[in-house]
Amino acid sequence: MKLKLGITSKLMMLFFFLVFIFYTTLLVLFVNIQKLMETSQHIISINNRVASLSRGMLDNLISMDVNHKKFRLLKKKVYLTYFETAKKEYCDGLGKILILDSPQYPISNQWEVIRKSFEDNTDNSALSARAESAAWVEDSLMNNWMIVISTARKDNQQQIEQALVKINKLGRQSVRNSLIGFLVSIFAGIMGAVFISKSMIGPLRKLKHGLNDISKDNYNLIKINSQDEFGELAAAFNDMSRQLKEDEDIRSDFISVLSHEIRTPLSSIRESVNMIIEKVLGPVNDTQKKFLKIASSEISRISDLLDHLLDVSMLESYSGKISPEPIAPNQLLGDVSNSLIAKGKIKNVTIRFHELCDAPMVLGVRKEVIQVLLNIVYNAVKFSDPDSFVDIRLLNQTSNKKLIFQISDQGPGIPEEEQCLIFKKYYRAKGVRKNMDGVGLGLSISKRIIHAHGGTIYMENNKKKGCSFFFTLPKTNKKAIAQGQTYPKDTYK
Repeated sequence: MKLKLGITSKLMMLFFFLVFIFYTTLLVLFVNIQKLMETSQHIISINNRVASLSRGMLDNLISMDVNHKKFRLLKKKVYLTYFETAKKEYCDGLGKILILDSPQYPISNQWEVIRKSFEDNTDNSALSARAESAAWVEDSLMNNWMIVISTARKDNQQQIEQALVKINKLGRQSVRNSLIGFLVSIFAGIMGAVFISKSMIGPLRKLKHGLNDISKDNYNLIKINSQDEFGELAAAFNDMSRQLKEDEDIRSDFISVLSHEIRTPLSSIRESVNMIIEKVLGPVNDTQKKFLKIASSEISRISDLLDHLLDVSMLESYSGKISPEPIAPNQLLGDVSNSLIAKGKIKNVTIRFHELCDAPMVLGVRKEVIQVLLNIVYNAVKFSDPDSFVDIRLLNQTSNKKLIFQISDQGPGIPEEEQCLIFKKYYRAKGVRKNMDGVGLGLSISKRIIHAHGGTIYMENNKKKGCSFFFTLPKTNKKAIAQGQTYPKDTYK
């Protein structure tokens, strides 16, 4: 059974892991510092103790020699007492130094040499025998002891220096270990953050792409293997996507069936009304004829609406597979401009086609590209103010392998919050829903056709007034050829 870990669990695991690394590093640092302090304390205290005791031994050794000489010279017992006291202190100091010796903190071996030599040459019975007649030890031996003690003191000083080197080494090792620990903590934190980010950003990116696909009417499912909250969110998103796809299919089928079913009886009604108007079925008075013409006009409007709705079937069944041929773009735009002159005159809108000299041929299906142009130019005329212009032009960028078609109007423009929705099926701008006809399919159909041709379509609001629609078609290597027809460069009315 696969363990299910949520985002909260992963974050908690990362948190405790980083805390573990951090406090482990602190613990190691504390242990090293504690060890360093103990080592320095033992070494310094032992060597300081040795230095102090050895200095006292030198003083005692001199005191012994001086007091013994005074005793021999003045014959006073007090000096002998002083001699014995100095000897006892000397032996006590030497014993204390020898006790400090240990495998972990060894002392100089000169102290053992001093102990053995002193014991061999200071036997109590021998000292008593020659206490008044001779020196307690020979001067050469006395000097030798002084030299050995001085040598042992130098060894002790060297041990202190070595101890300081060892302490310094331990300190650097502690710093190095701490630095390594902190670097491991940082690396672990970065890797943990990368892991968490990947486990969060990856699914979020997939969800974003899925939402973008839905905005483009592509109801694709996303695949997320995680078992956390993102996995649950992905499952909910996939359920929503499937439901939207099913609802869209039902709506498209309903509109298609309804349009076909209404079209037949509507055609019969229109023909019957026309026959009555034409007095085929008998005479009609002026009042009847007036209302019959109103009915005929409304029937024609409903028929146009049904024609638009039937375009849904074409949009849904459009495979996107085309067989493009070279097209002369100037001639194409000229034909479209001519066909919409009448529409422009109704609103007193001037359609201006700016011909591009040496325009390259483009690849496309002429009938479908004309449909795109008719949709966009017709919208531009419909939304333009009276006594304004609709400009149609070609933009040829030598660095681009595609030719740009531009249609600009002088209408109200499109609000920024609606610009991402205008290419969706059935979408109509809020400002025109109540006072203009249409079902919101023209731009959606145009987008699908342009994408099938390998181009792009987009819009921008003009700086002063209105908006411009752009779409691209791939260029060919062929030059545009004359078609036996010319077009004015400026105005069509």
